[in-house]
Amino acid sequence: MNDHLPMAPFLGTDRLGRRLTDEERHSFEALLRAHDFHGARRYALLFAIKKCRNVAGAEDLVGRACVRLVRWGWDPNEVPLAARLARLVWSEWTHAVAETKAARDAERAFHRELKATESKSAKSHEDRVIAAADEEREETYARDQIIKLRAAMVEAKDSVNLLWLDFTLQGITDMKDMARRSGRQPEEFYAATKRRKRMVVRLAATDRGVILEQDEKDEGDA
Repeated sequence: MNDHLPMAPFLGTDRLGRRLTDEERHSFEALLRAHDFHGARRYALLFAIKKCRNVAGAEDLVGRACVRLVRWGWDPNEVPLAARLARLVWSEWTHAVAETKAARDAERAFHRELKATESKSAKSHEDRVIAAADEEREETYARDQIIKLRAAMVEAKDSVNLLWLDFTLQGITDMKDMARRSGRQPEEFYAATKRRKRMVVRLAATDRGVILEQDEKDEGDA
């Protein structure tokens, strides 16, 4: 065969829009043999191995490139068969890389979302448990402290601070309002503040195992 004579291009099944007839298939096989298909395939395989860096992956790429050749066709007047196969290998390889990257990105995004969801759910549940336990401990501690403070006020016969405590537990915090409601003078509630602070200090010290001597001024409503 004279290589300088133009040859009819093989259109490929995609351009034809149908499968090859037996005659077209035989003509295509003859065209491949005339252009050393086996040598061109080896060239494409070596190129694929450089890209994949493993024989199995390279064989897969070349196999898909050959399918592309049938589908997309080939014009022997424009490009040698080996170069055509190598280009198709490159196309398949870049497509595979893109698909693999997209798959990896999607998988990573899914795992990140799953991890975040699981973490958020687990954290929320853990937070609720911890918060509930902390709240219960704080409430218990507050009740204990109120009981101890009331006992200290009773022991000191501090009626004004007992009134202050009752009003405070009712949500009344203004001492003038306390005085009006109780019939006492506002100055009595203001003076009781120092006695109450000393009581609180002694209670805190007692919780730490330290016993403070009681000041005589803490006795009663004086």
